[in-house]
Amino acid sequence: MALNNRYEPSHPQGQTCTYALDFSNLIPLGVTLQSGLLTVLENSVPPVAAPGDFLVGPVTLAGRRLYASLSGGVTAKDYRLQWAGVDSLGNNWVRTCLLLCAATS
Repeated sequence: MALNNRYEPSHPQGQTCTYALDFSNLIPLGVTLQSGLLTVLENSVPPVAAPGDFLVGPVTLAGRRLYASLSGGVTAKDYRLQWAGVDSLGNNWVRTCLLLCAATS
């Protein structure tokens, strides 16, 4: 992921891709994630739900990372992927990343 929290390359419309967010730089050493959730919003002011734009697969865990697959998308729309994780100490961690749906080269 780029430093501006945008996934690169863009998501190709109608395809299925797996995305992840690594919480290693946020949560303390020895702490792992216990559960996670992914919400897809349209990147607008204010952000709004994007029902029907994406089919979101189940969120899976791997240590300090959350993974989910996304299918669909609408070309030329920018989305916010809002990841929420709960760690082994019961703390909530919410982070947002951007994803553009566009033709890739």
